[in-house]
Amino acid sequence: MKIIASWSVILALLFVSIAEARQTINGCEIKRRTSCPGVNLSGMNLTRSNLSNSNLEGANFSGTDLSANKIADTNLTNANLSGANLSGTILSLSYLSNANLSRANLAKADLSQSTLPGANLREANLADANLSLANLKGADLTDAGATGAAFIMANLTSANLTRTNLTEAKLVGSDMRDAILEGTIFCRTTMPDRSINNSGCKK
Repeated sequence: MKIIASWSVILALLFVSIAEARQTINGCEIKRRTSCPGVNLSGMNLTRSNLSNSNLEGANFSGTDLSANKIADTNLTNANLSGANLSGTILSLSYLSNANLSRANLAKADLSQSTLPGANLREANLADANLSLANLKGADLTDAGATGAAFIMANLTSANLTRTNLTEAKLVGSDMRDAILEGTIFCRTTMPDRSINNSGCKK
């Protein structure tokens, strides 16, 4: 029994080693605390990787699969994430100022306490995403789908929410001063003052 147990431990360690094996793409080592500003990682499969605490300023992730990735507390300022798959990805505390996230899939992503002023989120999928305490000042969410998303205590001042779908979204405590709300869909939406807005529900 002890021999079997020992082999089980060895196999488990080998599995962990393989799972954590690092890869290098275009000179960038895919790992925590990496520094690859401006690197081109477009169209790559980086699912379930860990790029937390990294410097990826200006990097190109367009069309990249980053689903279920960990990219917390990372510098993604001016990064191109257009069309990227970020579903279920942890992006909390990350810096995404002026980042391009247009048409990105951010369903169930954790963007809590992230910094996104001026970010392009046009046509992004934010369904059930967590944007609590995020800074979205001046961000463009035109035609974004944010059904069930949490914007609790978020900064949405001067954000463009034109035709944004906020069905069942939670906006409790958020700052929406000067936000553009042309055609914004409110249905079972919890507003900043905790009232429920059903003005956009289909009859």
